Amino acid sequence: MKHIFILLATVLLLFSCEDVLEEEVYDAVTPENFFQTENDAIVGVIGVYDGLQNNNYWYQQFMLSEALPGSLGHFWDQNFNTLTYTDNTGGLWALWTQGYKIIGTANSMISVLENSSLEDDLKNQLLGEVKYIRAMVYFNTVRMFGHIPLVTVVPSSIQDAVTPLEGADESVFESQFLKQVDRSEVYDFIVEDLQFAEANLPEASFANGVENGRAKKGAATALLAKVYLTQAGLQYNYTSGTLDPGDDSKWALAAEKCAELITNGPYALEPNFADIFKNENENNEEIIFSIQYLESSIAGVTGEGTQAAARLGIRGADITPYAWKQAFSNKSFFDQWVDTNGESDNRFSTTYLTSYVDNSGDTINYGSGNFLRPQVWKFASDYDNPSISALGSGDYGDNTVYMRYADVLLMHSEALNEANGAPDNNTIFGINEVKQRAGQPLIELPISKEELREAIWKERKWELVYEGHYFYDCQRTGRLKDEIELNWDVSGGTVRKITLDAITDKFYILPIHFNALSSNTSLIQNYGW
Repeated sequence: MKHIFILLATVLLLFSCEDVLEEEVYDAVTPENFFQTENDAIVGVIGVYDGLQNNNYWYQQFMLSEALPGSLGHFWDQNFNTLTYTDNTGGLWALWTQGYKIIGTANSMISVLENSSLEDDLKNQLLGEVKYIRAMVYFNTVRMFGHIPLVTVVPSSIQDAVTPLEGADESVFESQFLKQVDRSEVYDFIVEDLQFAEANLPEASFANGVENGRAKKGAATALLAKVYLTQAGLQYNYTSGTLDPGDDSKWALAAEKCAELITNGPYALEPNFADIFKNENENNEEIIFSIQYLESSIAGVTGEGTQAAARLGIRGADITPYAWKQAFSNKSFFDQWVDTNGESDNRFSTTYLTSYVDNSGDTINYGSGNFLRPQVWKFASDYDNPSISALGSGDYGDNTVYMRYADVLLMHSEALNEANGAPDNNTIFGINEVKQRAGQPLIELPISKEELREAIWKERKWELVYEGHYFYDCQRTGRLKDEIELNWDVSGGTVRKITLDAITDKFYILPIHFNALSSNTSLIQNYGW
């Protein structure tokens, strides 16, 4: 039987999105008949952003990045917590298929834009936005799965994306819709997309203190820095199972891109850490790119909200309407955070919820009822908002932060420390900016390269926890097994279900899902899986 291998969107499904995405909502249309006006083109691009809002895609990313190394516990979907996921785990299939669905939609939109009669500046800006999204999703996918098909165009017919009958000549698998390529080819393509985006996107303006939620030049620059940082780090060899050295030349490139943002702006740290994540302050000067969500009462349509707040809430608590009580802080990670930083750290009460006052005026502390463990509080700002208007568990308006300026500052210090000799004032500038806002003692010179490397690692771990970086930072620094062991006591309902000696290097990469392998027999599974 023939199998369709990759889900490619050849029809754009266009929905309204938050704030700037408040354009007229169109029904599904074909690329060939869509563009009639400049506004049509903008709405078409908004349709590509819409794919990023898929709740399952981002929540699976969240669980992978936080539950696998152990900062997060989970009552329901426990595969990453228990380390029992396999090539048949449903969450991995969601990450694979939704990623390629977004890529396919982006490819379709790029084809239409390139063949449109739009004025060049607008055309290139819109192409830059779509290429940024495509690069971002490919970056997620290549880090998760390693060698993957690199699909860059729209299929000319459905036959392009259908695997051949059994016994067909192997040359048919050379189609880009089927062929598995080395991660280096994927990274080259990501860099190409981001360089185009960087050259054609406008600067963020922060009119009235906020941006409009669409990709800007700084988003491309920051993501380029992260791509270079990742290429410089360790790489899991998916054919031998070893951790191989990265490309040391990329450290300087990462530092250069971070320096451009630090020197030229327009991004800055929010003075008050709590203000970064407040709904009324979303898209502030620290946010470089985030996935936009909006309650239906504000958006005017349903389907623009997120489930994250409900998944992180406390079931039955009157401060958390519609909460499912699925995810919570791993107690051993929480204890490390507090032991290192103290509860006086300016980030503590925004990162964690350890008590609350209910509607009866009683103080409820964690450890009882449904409030068993400290809760993740960064992305639950709706709970503190008296004008909350969510109408259901999937209707919260908290954005998913993909990259913010604190990340850039820490990447800058890391890249300079690895690229150069003894650390100097420029090397420690970024980490000290982050530590100063947190109310923590600053790094002082002299400090060795090794000591600063450890300090930067820990600061990323504390500052950026629950923002989707933990697993990938472990991956590129070779710390995953150590961090899993540190966080072994994932208490409160989700414990590891394998032994410590079973933690091998294969956990540095995900298995390619069985459905993909059975649909495309030319795919090779990652070593160890």
